[in-house]
Order: sequence, then structure tokens, then C-alpha cells
Amino acid sequence: MIEAGYLTIIISFFTSFYSTILAVNGFLRRDPKYLKNSEEMLYFTVFMITISLSILLYYFITDNFTIEYVYLNSASDLPVLYKISALWAGSEGSLLFWAWILSIFTLLFIYTEKKDLLTAHAVIVLLTFQNFFLLVLMYFLNPFKPLDFIPAHGMGLNPLLETHEMIFHPTTLFAGYASTLIPFSLAISGLNLTDESWVFRARRWILFSWMWLTAGISIGAYWAYKTLGWGGFWAWDPVENASLLPWLTLTALVHSIMIQEARRGMKKWNILLSLATVEFVLLGTLITRSGIIASIHAFGRSGLGIPFTILMVSLLAVTVYLIKIRSAFIKSHDVIEHTISKETTFLLNNLLFTAFALTVFWGTIFPLISEALLGYKATIGAKYYEQTTSPIAYAIIALTGFCVAIGWRRGDKKTVKRLLVILSLLVGAAILAVFAGISLPGSAALAVSLFAVLLQLRQYVVDTGTFNKEYSSLSFIKIILRRRRRYSGYTIHLGVIMVFIGIVGNWMYAEEHEVVMKVDEQIKIGDYSFVYRGYSEDRVSSKIVIESEIDVINDGKIQKVFPKIERYMLQNNEIVRVVIIYEPLRDIYITLVSIEGDSAVLKIKSNPLTSLIWNGSLIMLGGVIFGLIPRRVIVKFLDAKVEKVDRETDGESYKKEVEKG
Repeated sequence: MIEAGYLTIIISFFTSFYSTILAVNGFLRRDPKYLKNSEEMLYFTVFMITISLSILLYYFITDNFTIEYVYLNSASDLPVLYKISALWAGSEGSLLFWAWILSIFTLLFIYTEKKDLLTAHAVIVLLTFQNFFLLVLMYFLNPFKPLDFIPAHGMGLNPLLETHEMIFHPTTLFAGYASTLIPFSLAISGLNLTDESWVFRARRWILFSWMWLTAGISIGAYWAYKTLGWGGFWAWDPVENASLLPWLTLTALVHSIMIQEARRGMKKWNILLSLATVEFVLLGTLITRSGIIASIHAFGRSGLGIPFTILMVSLLAVTVYLIKIRSAFIKSHDVIEHTISKETTFLLNNLLFTAFALTVFWGTIFPLISEALLGYKATIGAKYYEQTTSPIAYAIIALTGFCVAIGWRRGDKKTVKRLLVILSLLVGAAILAVFAGISLPGSAALAVSLFAVLLQLRQYVVDTGTFNKEYSSLSFIKIILRRRRRYSGYTIHLGVIMVFIGIVGNWMYAEEHEVVMKVDEQIKIGDYSFVYRGYSEDRVSSKIVIESEIDVINDGKIQKVFPKIERYMLQNNEIVRVVIIYEPLRDIYITLVSIEGDSAVLKIKSNPLTSLIWNGSLIMLGGVIFGLIPRRVIVKFLDAKVEKVDRETDGESYKKEVEKG
């Protein structure tokens, strides 16, 4: 007898496929009736995928271990919250969850976009992706596969995933992955239809995807920092890299698409960036869920290799073919009239982000290449990434300052000279700081960051003065809302600079001490004293918890902390539960390494400026959310006269600004 959940996947596939056929017919015949029927069938598809996901969730909550996926990723004593997050703990459930998010986003796309040929074509592309995922679930990754025996209990969730961050990290990342398909669908549709309006309509979806990817990467970094026990947040693991790659190309696309909006340039480049983003998303899925590259984040081997490789090759072939036959349409205008111009900075921005992505991509896939050519998987450590990407990162931050200060078409040479003098003075001060005992990477990071921040703030003040004259009848808040796209960009840039400073501070100036302490022994590290008070060992369900008690003394105040070691019997696994004492500009990171008789081995690490990473990430997210506020919401805060002006497209606004220079 066929399992109910699997039956809903089968029904979902056929209704999705039928919806695609209706959409294709409506598109070819230019018949709105077919397109409307396709939309109605899509609603039913979403309903069936939702039922399928709900059945799987019900199996987790009710401990239905006759289903292999539930048996491998849950246990009876697992808290309900983690039973819910176990839904996407493995390949099968995560792909079903991704298919569900994609179906929701496709409906959202249809609901918010204008009903025309471009939208119809893009929906066909999105439905094709949806069909692919449902087909993979049917033939390769059935989450409802039954066991041929009835187990007494489940194997349990991976202990590393039993954290609150793992409720949000995969979901936001999947949302980012799914939403990147929308800009690509618009790009490929605009290319095929020779409709350049895709650029104006894709921008908000690019930012929408960027928002989810930024949130997913940030939460994942915090999870690694809090959970893995080594005191860092980014280890250049292949799966970490796989999530970073589409973020890099999408960030480049956010900037390059502005050139096409305003100057009709970089047309082919934007198509290729949208393709590269989706290809990196699929590569990340392949790495995470196929097991082809070893990673602490990977889900183990599955049968995804062949279908995902076929999809990636097909997307590349179709895009290259369309670029070839539509070469006249995507011939770009020569947008760089002068070397000193905002257009030049945007071009450099794209080159730097592309170089960053290619550097990370090469390091990620090199083990596969070495295995194919040499017969063994070579490993590339963090040093490779740090040495190759650090100069690029410094250049990107410096360019962030130049970009906002230089005008369109032809910049002012005097302004550029002043900027170079300021940057040179700051770099010179950084070099002198080396002789004072400050490392060059740290002082250089502070110099370029200060340069970028000063120019961002300067431009913010200049723009505010200009807009006050232009919109003299509006309040300051209304001006900010009216020009939210620009102020959103400034805010995001400030967040990026904060993250950059935090990363350099954590990587360059962290101090680690491994100490052996007897009971009631006190040691002093910096301005902190630590006293070991002993440990306790308890069996909690299927795990053994070894909990130490540490008194942390600072400024006469005593804080008790309890770093732990947890040994999971079913998984034959041991993990640490660290304690982090958060300060505004420093974290004290305490790890229990082992217990040896009446002594404890502790690792105590001081992580400076790490808080800037999390706060900067929040500022970046706040900036992009502000920029995504719909125009109809803003209109409610603006006068009727301004409402008429506000209906200009962003592209028209940029064209006027470019014409002014």
C-alpha cells in the first residue's frame, strides 16, 4: 500500500506538471484563460505540498519511527521544538521544505507582478524548477520511505543541530536559495523575449534573495561560533563556502544591475551573474546533500549527484544558447565615458566580487579535481582563503568609500585627489602604527574602514542637504522614506564595514589559553580570574552530561558559568557546550576540553570585536528590509503631490541622476 505522504508528493508533481503545460499553452497562444487555469492548478499544488510537509511533521511529532527518515533524525525524548527542526535535518526533508518554499514564492511572484508575457514566461521557468525538485523527491529522495521493521526508538537528531539557531539557519538559507530562482527566471525570460524591463522588475527580488541569504549566513556563522567549540565563526568549510558563493555573485548583481537600469550597460554580464548565482545555489545543494566533499555540515551521501549535475549543465547550455541567438539584443552601450566615474567604481566592484567568488570556488572544488586527476582528495586549509581573499576584501571596503563620493559619467578630479590624499594619510598612519606594536592587517583594516565610513557619512549629509532643498515641504523622515533606496544602500554599507572590522579583529587579535586547573585553583588571564569548583556527571536520557563549575571574577564581581561535555550514546558522539561572556567589544569564550581526575582542562579565549559581526549583520538586514518597503506603504506617509512623483521607477530616477552627472 502506498504511503499517504508519498502519494501527496506524486499528486503534487502531476498537478505542477499540468500547471506548467497550461502556462506554456497560455504563453504560446497569448490566452489569459490558460494562464489563469495554470495559476489555479498551482494553488492546488501548493496545497498538496503543504499536506505532504504537514504529514512528515506529524510523523516527527508522534514518533513514527516506521518511516526511515524519521527514524534516522529523531528520538522519543527529543524536545518538540527540535522534532520540528529535525524536519530539515536531512536531505529528504530539506528538499521537500525547499520545494514548498519555492511553490509559495512562485505564488507570491504571480500575485505581485504585472500579468504580462514576461511574468508568464518567468512562471514557466519557476514551475520547471519546481517540477525538477518534486521529481527528485519521487525517485531519489523519498522522505516517506518505510522501514521493513518496527524500531523501538529513533537514532536521534545530530547533537550539533540541537540548538535554536538550527531552527532558523536552514529555513532562511532555503528561502534565499529558492528566491534566487526568481531573478534568474526573469533574466532568462527577458533574454528570450528581448524584453529589457526584466531589469527593473528583478531588482526587488534580487534584494529579497540577498536578504534571506544574508540572514542565513549570519545565523549559520553564529551557530558555528556558539556550538562548534573552537571559538571561531567561519572555518572555510566547503558547505560554508557553498552558501557564500551565491551571496557574492548576488551582491555583484545588485550593483551591476543599476548600470543597466541607468545606462543600458552590462546586459550580458547581468545575465551571466544571475546564472552564476543559481549555479552556485545548486552546487551548494549538491555539496551539502550528496556527500561528494567532506564537511561537518554535510548530510551524508545521497543520489542527488546525477540529477543536479544534469540540471546545472542544462541551465548553462540553455543560457549560452539564448545569449548567442539574442546577441544583438544584449549588446551593451559603452557606459564608461571617463575613467573617474561612478560607473568605473561599479565595474571594479563587480570584478572584485567575481574574483572573490572564483577564489572561493576554486578552493572548494579543488579536492574533487585532485581526486579526478591524482586519485586522492587534496585538502585546502583556511590559510589559502585568508591569504587570497584578504586583499580583495580590503579593496572592496576602500572602494565602498570611493563609490559613494564619485559622481556619474565624469567625476571631479579634485574630489578624487582629495580622496586619495585622505586614504594615503590613513594608510601611512596604519604603517606607522606597526612600529607601535599594532599588526599591519589590523591597522590597515582600521584605516580603510575609517576611510569608507567617513565618506559614507559625508555623502549622507550632502544628500540630506540636497534632498531638503528638493523636497522642502517634506519632513526629514518623509525625505528618508522617499529616498529609501539610497539610504538603504548607505545603511547596508555601514553594516558591511562593521562586519569587516569584526572579522579582522577576531582573526588577528584573538588570544587563546589552554589551562589545567585543580579544584579551587585560581588563575588570572588578563583582567579576568577563573576558579575551578569541580564537576558533576549525570545521565540525561540517552546522553551523559559532564558539567564543570567555574567562577569568573572581574572587577570584584563573581559570575558562575557551567561549560559542559555531552556524550551521546546512540550516535557515539561527543560535543562541547561552551560558555560565552559577552562584552561590548570582547567575548570571553570558555570551553571544557576534558576532565582528568580532579583536574579540568579548559580552553579560554578572548575574542575582540566579535560583537561587531553580529551587530553589523543586523544593520545590513535592517538596511535591506528598509529598502524593500513597498511603494504603496510609503505613499501613505507622503503628500498627494509627492505620491505622483514617487510613481517613477527606480530606473527613471537613476537616469535623471546620471544625466545630471
